[in-house]
Amino acid sequence: MHVGHLLGHDCYGIGRVAFAKKDFYHALMWMQEALDRFDQANSTALISKINILNNLAHATAQQGNIEHALAVTEEILSIDPENVEAKKNKIHYESLIKKRTLVVEEQQNDSTVNSLKEHEIQYVSMNNKNFQVKNQRPGTYLELKSRQPFEQLCRQQHAQLSPKRQATLFCRYRHNKHPYLIFRPVKEEQVLDEPGIFLFHDVVSDSDIEKIKALAVPRLQRALIRNAATNTMTPADYRISKSTWLRDEDSPVIARLSQLISALTNLTMETAEEIHVVNYGVGGYYSPHLDFYHKWENPAYFRKAGNRIATWMTYMSDVERGGATVFPLSGGHVVPKKGSTVFWYNLNASGEADYRTLHAACPVLIGNKWVATKWIHEYGQEFRRRCSLDPMV
Repeated sequence: MHVGHLLGHDCYGIGRVAFAKKDFYHALMWMQEALDRFDQANSTALISKINILNNLAHATAQQGNIEHALAVTEEILSIDPENVEAKKNKIHYESLIKKRTLVVEEQQNDSTVNSLKEHEIQYVSMNNKNFQVKNQRPGTYLELKSRQPFEQLCRQQHAQLSPKRQATLFCRYRHNKHPYLIFRPVKEEQVLDEPGIFLFHDVVSDSDIEKIKALAVPRLQRALIRNAATNTMTPADYRISKSTWLRDEDSPVIARLSQLISALTNLTMETAEEIHVVNYGVGGYYSPHLDFYHKWENPAYFRKAGNRIATWMTYMSDVERGGATVFPLSGGHVVPKKGSTVFWYNLNASGEADYRTLHAACPVLIGNKWVATKWIHEYGQEFRRRCSLDPMV
């Protein structure tokens, strides 16, 4: 039977995954939601209320809400007075509360506590008592600054641009006077003004896309991230996907794609990386990140080809729900469209990094997402994209 919304046991399962990852911020939210939905479902639930309450107590205690954890534990004992674990936890929480008198006084003067945002505080009722439950998200200021708008952009279906910014955007046909494009100019749409993000419509055919996928499928492996400290490739929780690399020599269709990229961007492919094919299944995503490198991360890498001056990313599938490419610092939101390509410069014309290009791949909710990315490097572009003394140009 298909159900169009999450049930209590679904929320509980998600909360357990968050708990296993020590992500108590999400564990607390999902366990509270599971409890609310359990009460709605009542006896039809597939899990016991005690299971939910037990995990909720642990999660809220980890977030510093000892009084709330005690109240949740007392709720467990009201259902099962002989619950051994709950009895032990009750004694433990009562002991912590007695010892926290001085700590609480210090926290009241703590700027970290006072700086909690409204959305980081919940008000819940338990045993006829009201509790103010703190649920502060871990992370540095910069991490939170990008993650919150990232999640907000992923929940909506369009960019967050003012009418003034929207008025600067345009559409046109592009051919660059290149023989490859003169008789079939490409539809170009500017989708973001700062930084400049461009969408080339219908540039790769369905038949070429299927050939690229066929080449990639046998080689797909869990996507890896370069560890700057060890200079090795390792898996990371903030990037959930499978990927592989394809060279021009692997197939005429790959060489043809590289030729198209060069013609449309006016950039040489001699120092560019191989085509990077990525597949995101349901739940696959890539947290906010930058495509360029810092010189201290890999000096030898820079000596060989320079930094990543630009990114070309072709969408090789439509996505039924989710999977958008978003730019959290500037409100950009690009919906995957099979055969189209999104393009932007990672560096200003001065060679300085453009941090506004911070971007992310939203989680795929329904469907499957395929992209083919080409990272273009600085060396060889000296007379194709001229330098500027202005660091912001």
